Amino acid sequence: MSLFNRKARSGVLYNLTDNFLQLARIVRLDEKPLDVDGFVELPATDETACESWLTKHFGEKRRGQFHPAYCGFHPAERVMVREIITPKRLNEPGYLHGLLSEHARISNARDWTVAALNPMDGLPIAADGNPRHALLFGVPWSAIRKAQDRLLDYGIRPRRLEVSTLGLLGCLSRHRLQTGYAHAIAVCEIELNQTRLYILAKDGVHVLASLPHGLMSITEAAMKELDAPDIGTARAQLEAPPDALREQGRRLTRAISRHYKPAVDHFESRPATASTPSTAPSSPPSSLGWPRRSAPPWTSASSSPTSSASSRAASRSPPRASPSRPTGFPLSVSSPNSPRRRPRPRPCHE
Repeated sequence: MSLFNRKARSGVLYNLTDNFLQLARIVRLDEKPLDVDGFVELPATDETACESWLTKHFGEKRRGQFHPAYCGFHPAERVMVREIITPKRLNEPGYLHGLLSEHARISNARDWTVAALNPMDGLPIAADGNPRHALLFGVPWSAIRKAQDRLLDYGIRPRRLEVSTLGLLGCLSRHRLQTGYAHAIAVCEIELNQTRLYILAKDGVHVLASLPHGLMSITEAAMKELDAPDIGTARAQLEAPPDALREQGRRLTRAISRHYKPAVDHFESRPATASTPSTAPSSPPSSLGWPRRSAPPWTSASSSPTSSASSRAASRSPPRASPSRPTGFPLSVSSPNSPRRRPRPRPCHE
């Protein structure tokens, strides 16, 4: 089919973390709401399985043929901090890079793309007005190029490539606003060796210090409980747990909860904080979601059934796509102008 006949084509939803790769097939890109007729969750490093799935749903990859896609990724190097900035200085060369270098201790901030976002709605902050809080968000160009090269190797041409963290925060912020949910929401991105922690409050997104434990800590705890000989065996049993292991959900997540509670308690102690945050875990593979569903000790007592269900749906769903407007915090990075060329990517805001 012609590369320029975009409306008649099917497309791909692509979401990559360090724990898994999610793929979904969109039946028609020109129809709303989008119709998804295929979904899979694969190990993040299993390139053969990814290519097999794409071949099954889109046919053999041909030279010069690319599948249009909306893509999300979670570069491990990404940085987001909430700081007070002077909007009038945003047009000064190097101002944002200097702030990011100072607060995130980055020595080569010039090799990063940096944006200042409104903590309330995620929109870029205008270069005028008085000093105010902002989310400084940065991603190294090298991580963007690596993600683009991987997509092109799969035969995927991204119409959007965005850091999925922003989409998740935007989705939950929109849900909180539309439902009138009165409490703050704690969002946990459970990665392999750490857990990133965000709070959605009345005054927008807050970024807390990362917790020093992640999925590897859960796996190591399971290895001890099961007397497993190695990490691989423990991981396999976590993905297909026996009933006896399911009852140990609290023990397996103890390393994370031990650091989570003090972090949230410190946030609650601020004078401006009026409520206890409920919890929205994110990023583990769906096959490893059962430990946190077995009433983990870090889940706040203020969590309602409605908010918990919506949080679980948000953490397990494939990346959302909207051809006209991104969902949530709208920061994206551009895709290459031509599949055969891989120039230095440029950021764009929609």
